[in-house]
Amino acid sequence: MVKVIISCMDYRLTEEIQKRADNNTLIFRNAGANVNEFINRLKEIKPDEIIYLPHTDCAAMKLVFNVIKNNDKVNEEAENKLVKQFRKVKFETLEELERINASINEEMLKQITNNIKTELIDVSKLKWPNRITKVYFYLPNMRAKEVGAYILQSSSLSDVSADIYIAKEKLGFKEIYDCSSGNCKQI
Repeated sequence: MVKVIISCMDYRLTEEIQKRADNNTLIFRNAGANVNEFINRLKEIKPDEIIYLPHTDCAAMKLVFNVIKNNDKVNEEAENKLVKQFRKVKFETLEELERINASINEEMLKQITNNIKTELIDVSKLKWPNRITKVYFYLPNMRAKEVGAYILQSSSLSDVSADIYIAKEKLGFKEIYDCSSGNCKQI
């Protein structure tokens, strides 16, 4: 049985995700728990079970909100992979957008399996680790060691290139590491 967890790269979620994953669970993480970015990878894997874990107070959803409501700018890739899917959706608040994000992505996941468990994690109820303003990329079968850092996970670094742009250009992170070989190297 193939189990997949999909969640956001947010530093507050790593311990919560690791609690829900056994050694065989594949983990996919990006900005906003954005299924659109790796739907094709998930179709290739054909998971039997998907646990989808978006969260409240999401910086990616704040970015989407500001691009749509305040005409902030993002590059074409971030527009196409993250923002575009929300352009025709009506919402007034960030909280409403976060619920819509969970719903839109859950519908996409139904193309893969009906065995989906979605939980919008309320980060105010989590114990927050010390925040580390670095981003680490891991493959889905790997486990992040850097609790408190921002974690990207997918089958390929190119899958999360829009997220790297967001981390650098919108969140201001200077240190991004590729740990997919087992050794973390700054990119």
